[in-house]
Amino acid sequence: MDVLVLTSAHDGRVVLPGLDLLPHRVSTRRPTVAEYLASDPCDAVLVDGRTHPSAARELSRRLVATTRGFPVIGVIDETAAPHVDGDWAIVQLVLSGAGPAEIDARLRLAQRHRSAEPEQRPSVLGVGPFTIDAQTYTISLDGRPLPLTHHQFELLKALLVHAGRPLSRADLIAECAGWTDDTSPRAVDCHVRAVRAKLGPHRDAIRTVRGHGYLIPWSPPVRPPTP
Repeated sequence: MDVLVLTSAHDGRVVLPGLDLLPHRVSTRRPTVAEYLASDPCDAVLVDGRTHPSAARELSRRLVATTRGFPVIGVIDETAAPHVDGDWAIVQLVLSGAGPAEIDARLRLAQRHRSAEPEQRPSVLGVGPFTIDAQTYTISLDGRPLPLTHHQFELLKALLVHAGRPLSRADLIAECAGWTDDTSPRAVDCHVRAVRAKLGPHRDAIRTVRGHGYLIPWSPPVRPPTP
């Protein structure tokens, strides 16, 4: 079984030490939607909620806003148990000190929630009225593809993938494929204005955060992303 662990730790096995005694293949990624979308197909996703359960809860909700279809399992310490509620978008919950037999059982139970052949689906992410389809390289607004240039697509994609977190101009330059260190902050501002112009009544979705950069607030998809 291929298990993806989303954690800030250097090795996902430290999140759930009992995995060391199981034959499953474990890969580790940073706990962000961008890292999740860039990961290889897997059989289950473990979200590290040991020290920051509220952040893990929010991440779990964002993961299911994609259409990848991999079951999400939360990993917590006993002290974090009171923070687990219905807002967690998980199919199983396991304590970090669980033994290998329990871990294996929960991984197998999670398979009941796996969508059919999710690895053959496009990586689609929904944020509010926006939908990113990584396979067709399009971003749709209210179900209609936006006529974006390459740089405009990369900029809007970065803001949506990191929705809820302000990105500085330097962050955007680093995130956007095809941009170089020589790209000026003024050029970023120009692209932001161009994207806003194409958003029509949704132009205020891209907010200016003084002293920080730009932000698109996180919100659940208005409608299920197009499969």
